[in-house]
Amino acid sequence: MFKSILAVLGGAAVGVFTIGLVQYLGHQWYPTPGNLSLDDTQAVGSYLATAPTGALLLVLLAYALGSWFGGMVGARYAPAKPVVHALAVGLLLMLSGIANLLVIPHPLWFSIVSLLVYLPMAFFGGMMSSRRIP
Repeated sequence: MFKSILAVLGGAAVGVFTIGLVQYLGHQWYPTPGNLSLDDTQAVGSYLATAPTGALLLVLLAYALGSWFGGMVGARYAPAKPVVHALAVGLLLMLSGIANLLVIPHPLWFSIVSLLVYLPMAFFGGMMSSRRIP
């Protein structure tokens, strides 16, 4: 039980780190306006409504890669049922994504696609990692 919890939490940590890293790189390509206060959720929401599509696609890529790598780590260190552990990682990341969508208003298409990304990518990461390589 303890190994399962550590596998899922470790996978989620790797997923969050990957999401943060890819979003950091995305901000280098698509910098936010200098006068945008990130503490003001309404201002961030109105910026997201007019944000370049490429910037939002990079955020979706961050979610996909984070779920994939997180699922791989969760499955790799799971004592049994690696794909179930990978899906648990994807579920944790999806719950944090839902919290983000509730706090900051996003475009509708982005909200729908982002919710469809987490679990399948975690599943694929878990399937890739479930083949035990010493």
